[in-house]
Amino acid sequence: MKNKILKPSCLFLVLLSCALINIQAQDTLRVTIQEAEKQFLQKNFLLLAAKYRISEADAAIIQAKLYPNPNFSINQGMYNQDTRKWFDLSSTGETAVSLQQVIILAGKRNKQIDIARINSQISVYGFYDLIRTLRYELRSSFYSLYFLSEPIAVYDREIESLKTLIDAYTAQYNKGNIAFKDLARLQALQFSLQNERLDLLKQVAEKQTNLGLLMGDSLSLPIKPVPDSDFVNRIDVSSLNYLELVDSALVNRYDLKAANAQVQLNQTNFSLQRSLRVPDLTVGANYDRAGSYVRNFNALSLAIDLPFWNRNQDNIKMVQSQIEESRQLQSQAELQVRADINKAYKQLLETDKLYRTVSLQFTPDYEKLLDGIIKGYQNHTISLLEFIDYYETYKNSKLEYNRLQNNRLDALENLNLATGTNILK
Repeated sequence: MKNKILKPSCLFLVLLSCALINIQAQDTLRVTIQEAEKQFLQKNFLLLAAKYRISEADAAIIQAKLYPNPNFSINQGMYNQDTRKWFDLSSTGETAVSLQQVIILAGKRNKQIDIARINSQISVYGFYDLIRTLRYELRSSFYSLYFLSEPIAVYDREIESLKTLIDAYTAQYNKGNIAFKDLARLQALQFSLQNERLDLLKQVAEKQTNLGLLMGDSLSLPIKPVPDSDFVNRIDVSSLNYLELVDSALVNRYDLKAANAQVQLNQTNFSLQRSLRVPDLTVGANYDRAGSYVRNFNALSLAIDLPFWNRNQDNIKMVQSQIEESRQLQSQAELQVRADINKAYKQLLETDKLYRTVSLQFTPDYEKLLDGIIKGYQNHTISLLEFIDYYETYKNSKLEYNRLQNNRLDALENLNLATGTNILK
């Protein structure tokens, strides 16, 4: 009978434990870098808006292909004095009809279509360059959030250890066994750690917000980055070739492609402006029932502007200047690409070199240092000043190593940004 009573109770405890674990798991949204990028490409509002700009540019191509509409006009006499009729539509009344069509000459229509197509291509380049820059921001925020969140556990551990130590010292102080200055120093250290932890939490909140905005997330749950530790550990920058990186950037950087397309656009516009020196021809057919020298007069009309004064010469000069300007900007864009590669490549090499040197020092034995410091102080083998100094050294070393790991990945993402592609996958 007793076993029958215990079995439902055990089952209830198991179910309750599972429910609590599930609730705790739902407190944060665990996201890998691949999941973050997928959601970013699907939900980022800046990218969605940029897609509409591409659609706008595509619509401009269709619009440029359309021919001018024909023009139809009719003139009807209001009052016929001979028949004394208003709006006389009979054979004795005056009615004139005209139909006209503009014929575009000198290939202007095709040049306008070419301009619309190049503008559409520039919009596409702008879209992919936006992806490039926002992806860097996304990945940088992802890793920064992870490496900012990690030290919080260090602070929690230190604060909890200090709390235990302060409780013990408070009891000893109340008994008159220790001086207040020792207790006050420990309390000051704890307060300093709590303030530093609070500042760190503010930085985490900022990164959470930024990452959520990039992912198009409502931030209903805090995001917990889950980096690929295998990828982080297998990064080998020695396999990178500087000249290959430059060549890759010159091919894959969409801002450079946009600069090249801008030169092409201005050259096509120059050709269009030259063609505008040739006026368009207007062809028409006219009918006049009673208003000409004969009844039922039919005529063919041709009309064209005479380019005596305005031959579009100033617009041609303006576009010539725009061509030279865009060429200079194109050269500047290429120079900027090379400078970005040079800076990012050197930064990655230096950061990776330091990381590989320092990482050897952070063995599992280093993690036991804090426990040794606390025990040493409790056993009076080290003084209070030595304890605080060791404590600060341990904390700062952990924080700096964490920051170095973040800087290493950020340097890699900077090189990805500079080349316009993922160089290490």
